[in-house]
Amino acid sequence: MRQNLPLKSFAAIMNRIYLVLVLLSISACSSTTLATRWHDANYTGPQFKNVLVIGVIKDDIKRRYYEDELAKIIRGKGGRAVASYNFIHNLGTVDDKAKIIALVEQTGVDSVLITALQAVDKEQRVVPARVDYVPTMGYGYYGYYRSSYQAVYQPGYTVTDTIVSLEIRLYAAATEKMVWAGTTESLNPDSIDKIIKETADVIGSDMREHGLIK
Repeated sequence: MRQNLPLKSFAAIMNRIYLVLVLLSISACSSTTLATRWHDANYTGPQFKNVLVIGVIKDDIKRRYYEDELAKIIRGKGGRAVASYNFIHNLGTVDDKAKIIALVEQTGVDSVLITALQAVDKEQRVVPARVDYVPTMGYGYYGYYRSSYQAVYQPGYTVTDTIVSLEIRLYAAATEKMVWAGTTESLNPDSIDKIIKETADVIGSDMREHGLIK
């Protein structure tokens, strides 16, 4: 026969669960934001629908993965995207502007989106101590209605954050002019895949808001 758990014991367990959830929400914090951005307010051309994606990344495998994933996201929004590694196997060999222009003409794109890693920084921050108030269990409906709150002390601690910064530039192929630029910051990213998807969403939303892409 199952025995009912005493209310005080149940309240203690609920308090522990609450503390675990709080700590998990802090440690799992991960997001990408647009730290800086600029666009050419004088640009009056049509929306870009055919994008050449270039990832300036030394590791060839990561570069291919990045370009493929970003191109996939752009295509998913109704546009056309071409990964540069299909035509340039080693970016280190591209030391001439004419080679990029030739690639633009070869692929027939109307824009070039270039992404480069700006920095990977480690920053420490102190999370101050605090007091959380957790509702205690009451006895019956009336007890629940008149429930009190138990104070739970959370000691302070130090957290090391990882910040990945990317530079993104969008150029009009016809004029070679930069029409959009931005820098993203990814805080404590879980994976490269997460950085790629969040970066694409952030910059894509901003470019669409200003009528530059579909």
